[in-house]
This record gives sequence, structure tokens and C-alpha cells, in this order.
Amino acid sequence: MTRFNLYLVMGLLAGAVVASLIAEDSGYVMLRWRGWQLETSVWLALGLGLAILISMVLLREFLRSTLRIPQSLRQWLGLRSARGAQRRADKGLAAFFEERWDVAESALRKVHSSEARSVLHPIYAAIAAGRRGHQDQAKKLLDAMEREGRTPKHLVLLARAECFMAEERYDEARKILTGLSGAERALPRAKKRLAEVAYATKAWSELIGLIADVRGYYPVANGLIERWEREAYSAVLSEQERPAAELLALWRQAPEALKQKNSEVWASLIRNLVRRSEWELLQKVLIERLKDHDDKASLDAVLALPDRQVMKLQKVLRPWLDKDLDGRCHAALAHIAEQDGRTQEAGECWQKAYALGKLPIYAAQWSRWLRSQGDEARAAAIEREALNALVLMESLRSGSEAGEHESAAG
Repeated sequence: MTRFNLYLVMGLLAGAVVASLIAEDSGYVMLRWRGWQLETSVWLALGLGLAILISMVLLREFLRSTLRIPQSLRQWLGLRSARGAQRRADKGLAAFFEERWDVAESALRKVHSSEARSVLHPIYAAIAAGRRGHQDQAKKLLDAMEREGRTPKHLVLLARAECFMAEERYDEARKILTGLSGAERALPRAKKRLAEVAYATKAWSELIGLIADVRGYYPVANGLIERWEREAYSAVLSEQERPAAELLALWRQAPEALKQKNSEVWASLIRNLVRRSEWELLQKVLIERLKDHDDKASLDAVLALPDRQVMKLQKVLRPWLDKDLDGRCHAALAHIAEQDGRTQEAGECWQKAYALGKLPIYAAQWSRWLRSQGDEARAAAIEREALNALVLMESLRSGSEAGEHESAAG
């Protein structure tokens, strides 16, 4: 308040001084131009000049603000356009992640190339169109990207490969993927697509070579990768034309997860060696395997070995007798005892095997042994029991299949 009063007093004093000067001598000013003449006092001329100056400044500011309106309007509209493009892009990418291909394609195609903040928008739009089965639309988008040259070429090629894979045209997809450079084929997405093509075309050896890299890139997909790995190794180890030594080397380099007890991969190798009659190699791998695991495939394979190779397995089989739950170990030892001429021990093992497993092959072997000992009645009883068990199992199986058919029909 004190400062205001001070300013007020100073203003009054200045006004008094100016009024005194005006009253003392108002001065004289005359302006003449082309017949026009203006006569006034000095103070009025100064006031008029000041008013004109203030008017000019105000006019200039008015004109500047008026001319700035279209630019501001363009900025506002552009901001709205950018926000709309971003919303469409976010919506499209979210739909792509959710695998709603129709929404993803529609939203991403609406993002104009001048608005797109990423070169991936048209890539995702093309993949979404391919997943929906709109291959022509996907091809147009990919061709346009190649012509523009803004999107890296290897990304366009990967998208083309995925569109071919969606149509199950795996040969074309493989041709594109193998046409990438070494560094581009080493990309995680390219590795996974190559593995998927190899699995779909049953190129098992190629798939085995890719699985290690794919597992490193995609740890969350371990369940799928393990299935690929299991099927690939099983198929390769079942190949008849591959050398036996190569099969054994491939088995030894297989991951430990595939070497667990009752492994399908191990069973494939053993069945292949039995079909080839590779007895020496089969004996060698069975001795190694039976030290750690009493697989069903291993114990069944013992029954196929000739007498010269089977005798060396007796030592590694005996530790598994106490853990024999289905009679397979006793059956293997019975076969060895027969080959070695230990008749009484063979009969006892066949009897124990049938008691544990109740399998027809064990019933047949024990009844054969009983007949060799002259016990026809007991052998016939064993055969009848086994036959009744087979009939019962067959009737149960038929009833189960009939129930499934009725459920499907209902």
C-alpha cells in the first residue's frame, strides 16, 4: 500500500509539472503537405504521435495473430492425426499379439505410411492377412514394401516365408529362408521358422541341427521343442539306410532328457538294431544301458539276441531282479539260462515272469518248458488261463471302442 501511494504521489507530481509546462508555453507545430496544412500545439502533436504509434503496434499484433491461426489449426489437426495413428497402431499390434488376425490387419492397414512410427506396421499387417488366408492382400503389402525400400529386405522375406507357411507351402518357405544371408539365418525368428519348416517336412536331421539354437532363443517353448527333439531323434534312429555306427554316435550325442528310463528314442534305436540283426553292436549298447536303466525295450531285446551274445548280459541283468515288476527281467534271465543249458533255472524264471507279467509270450514259454518236462496237464492249464485272459482283454477293448463310437455319434 505504501508503494502504491508513493507511485501515486510521483505520478501527481509529474502531471503537475507537465501541466505547468503546458500552461506556461504550449508551443506551435505546423504540418503542410500538398495543400494540406495542420496547425496544433506541441503537446497535442506529441499525444497524437503517441496514439498513432500505439495503434500501429496493436494493428501489427492483430495481423500476426490472425495469420498464425491456420498454422495453429494445422498443428492441432496434425496432433489429432498422430494420436489417431498411434491408437490404430497400438490396437493393431495388440490384436496381432492376441492372434485376432482380422482386427490386426484392419487396424494396421489404416496406419498410413507417413504416419507409421515403425517399419514393422506393414510387416504385421501382411502377416495378419496371411494368417487370415488373404494371401493376395499379403502379397500386395509385401510387394509394396519391397518397392518402397523403407523396410529391411530380410524382414520382408521372413514375412513372405510365414505367409507361405500359413498356406502349408513349405518348399517355397524353405527356399526363401535358405536364401537369407548367414547372419540373417542366425536370427532367432529365422531359426525358429527353419525349425518349423523342417518339422513339417520331416527333415529330421536338419531339425536336430537347429533345435539347440531354438531352445536357447525360446526357453518358454521347451515343451514344444522337446516334442520336436523326441520325434526327430526317434525318426533318425529308426532309419534303415543310415549306418549302425552313425546311429550309435547320434544316440550318444542326444540330450540327457531323451535318455531317461523307457525312452522312446532308445526304444527306436534298439528296434532298428534288432531288425538289422546288428547283434554285436546291440550287445554292446545293452550292456552299457543296463548298468543304469532296466528299460522295457532293453529287456525285450535280450530275448532276440543269439546265444553267443546273450551270455554276457547275465551279470548286468541280475541287479534288476528285485525291481522287476512286470516279469521282463526274469524272462530275459530265463532266455539266458536256456541258452546256457540251465534248464531248471530257466523254468523257475519263466514261471516267475508269467506270475509277474501275465503276458501271453511268458505263458507260451513256461508251458513249453512244462511240456519239455512232461507236465502236459499243467502246461494246458497255463495255456487256457492265458487264452481266457486274451479273450477278456479283447472283449473289454471292443466294449471300450463301441462306447467311444456311441459317444461320438451322440
